[in-house]
Amino acid sequence: MVVLFAQYFLLAFVVIYATSKLSYFVDELDKKSSISGAVLGGILLATVTSMPEFITSITSTVILAKPGLAFGNVFGSNLFNIVILAVADLFFVKHLFFNKVKSGRKTNGLIIIMYVIFALPLLLNKFGWLDYDTIGISIGVTFNIISLIIIIIYFLSIKSMNAEESTNDNGESALSYKKIAIMFILWSLVVIASSYFVTIVTDNLATELNLSTSFAGAIFLGVATSLPELTAVMSLMKLKNYEAALGNIVGSNVFNLTIISVVDVVNYKENIYDILVTDIALRENISLLLILGLINSIILMIALLRKKALSIYTYIIPSILILISYFIYIGLSL
Repeated sequence: MVVLFAQYFLLAFVVIYATSKLSYFVDELDKKSSISGAVLGGILLATVTSMPEFITSITSTVILAKPGLAFGNVFGSNLFNIVILAVADLFFVKHLFFNKVKSGRKTNGLIIIMYVIFALPLLLNKFGWLDYDTIGISIGVTFNIISLIIIIIYFLSIKSMNAEESTNDNGESALSYKKIAIMFILWSLVVIASSYFVTIVTDNLATELNLSTSFAGAIFLGVATSLPELTAVMSLMKLKNYEAALGNIVGSNVFNLTIISVVDVVNYKENIYDILVTDIALRENISLLLILGLINSIILMIALLRKKALSIYTYIIPSILILISYFIYIGLSL
């Protein structure tokens, strides 16, 4: 047990260190190019920092045959990602972060729609009004129509991020494009490799501690695979690159929700959503993650759309509510 925890924390440290390097090179690219911080954070950095969720979800479903870990990992990571934004906002409260960002609204709106698409069939199924098989598609392979809709929305989110205007005022970089690209790729590989091994360690921890796959996925995997986002956001906030920091979180969340759809297509021999019907405990836990994730995304949208808060006390309300929501999940799941 001690060895497993040691492996878990060692891999977590590697992920944190590698991601801090990635954040640095993204900030350098932001300084050097005319690409907006929202695009760099929301597409480039978000894709890499979400690679842990992608690798672990594929591993847990295809190799370990435990899709519950994948569901818990993705929805747990998304819930934790917004908590990261709230913690960073409170830690750098004097920056009045939400008062300064101009991007992310459209993408976060699409995330809210994605949450509804995932949660509505679960709710209908719970009351016996829908069978996941009735919304499945079989053309030599089997996947769910939910997956198709989510993938379409993901490409719409990329389009919305590309529409963001560049607000590059962060100075100039002395590094060449070649050096930035090489170092970014190298540190990305470190993040991806360590993420694969943290999945294996988490599965062993869940077995040793006799935890449900969804709870283990949401806590151990969800937190571990969100460490890149945590490190990236704290680093970018410190560098005052607010657009990239917000872009990283909303970009990661929209990418994470798409992971389930990709896993569904990759695991073409069976419908991964079936486990949400056969495993009642898993369905209840995932339903809770979806509801709280939806609530937190709505709170984030309010923080982004409201008028600039002049008082610190009114300004921090959204971040406080997001933290309360996360602690409610922990309390109800234990």
